[in-house]
Amino acid sequence: MNICRKVASNVVGKGFSIASNEFCNRSAQRFCSAVPNNIDLKKEREEFLNALPGVLDVLAKHPVYKELPDTEKWMREVIHGTVTGGKNSRGINTVISYRVFEKPEKITEESLRQARTLGWCAEILQGYLVVLDDIMDGSLTRRGQPCWYLRDGVGVGNAINDAILIHYCIQQLIRANFENSPNYLTYIHNFSETVLYTSIGQHLDIMTGLQKKNYNLFTKEHYDSIVINKSSYYTYKLPLTLGMILANSYNDVTNKNAENISFLLGRLFQIQDDYMDCFGDDSLTGKLGSDIQEGKCTWLAVNALNRCKENHKSVFKVCYGSREPAHVERIKQLYIDLKIPELYKQEENDIYNLIVQKIKSLPTAPERELYQMVLREIYGRNR
Repeated sequence: MNICRKVASNVVGKGFSIASNEFCNRSAQRFCSAVPNNIDLKKEREEFLNALPGVLDVLAKHPVYKELPDTEKWMREVIHGTVTGGKNSRGINTVISYRVFEKPEKITEESLRQARTLGWCAEILQGYLVVLDDIMDGSLTRRGQPCWYLRDGVGVGNAINDAILIHYCIQQLIRANFENSPNYLTYIHNFSETVLYTSIGQHLDIMTGLQKKNYNLFTKEHYDSIVINKSSYYTYKLPLTLGMILANSYNDVTNKNAENISFLLGRLFQIQDDYMDCFGDDSLTGKLGSDIQEGKCTWLAVNALNRCKENHKSVFKVCYGSREPAHVERIKQLYIDLKIPELYKQEENDIYNLIVQKIKSLPTAPERELYQMVLREIYGRNR
């Protein structure tokens, strides 16, 4: 808990709190309208997806799969079933980070293969985390498909074991590709730290669900601690840092800048996720919203409680955390009555404009280009 308070206080204490609009939306959108260095995102995505078979072939070289051939098929099915099908933003951001920071003359097919391998390690880490998260939350769908533990022939026990395998695949890929690199231990450290922070964020998230109807935890401070640890590190900080490490541009300054801006990007990402969980179209989001039913400490719930009068609070306390469809709809209507959607639009713009300000203040062009590109991809993704 002390770790989370320290991180949260660093962000807020240094001006990384929600600010009023400092730039008009039109100028902010112009800021993120260009793709730096003529990077073709469509082509990058295609090349990234094309790299997966080679990544799996490296994993298949482990001696255990030669001794037990059926387990190789199992490994491939697990990776395909838990890692593919998403937007691959973490993996793409890893490659983009490398391209932006690396000197053009040093970018080769081999270095790009390494960047894509690291990107797939970031995607595999997400697969590991969401398999476990879906079990803990009792989620039903992920990326438009049943959650892994609900797939035919899987189940909770196998899914947990599969998560262990997925996590080992990351270690195997890093060792196979970077064991002789001077950055080997730096890669290992960053993945390990990311798992630590994400597990802390998950713990803080679960706490609110376990302590049903205890809304003393529904504070902005507690919510920020969840977001910083659960979302920011593995969604932004890790992928962007991996590209910097590969380009030998990782140092105290670039690391700190990545951390600070990743916290803001993670906050923007998470409030968008919270909003879409409640008001999004599941045919587009690929998952059925369940935050209300699970009694999660979300941005919507925290702000609703702050706006509630006593009659509203009584409704919230009765209906929130209930799986009764009528109760879920009543909470959604309460959000509308309290004008939470309007507040969301304002806060989304405020965070966006604050990130724009922070990016403009960065000392180097590669950093500004990278974060500008990442922000361009995330802003308004729910519209």
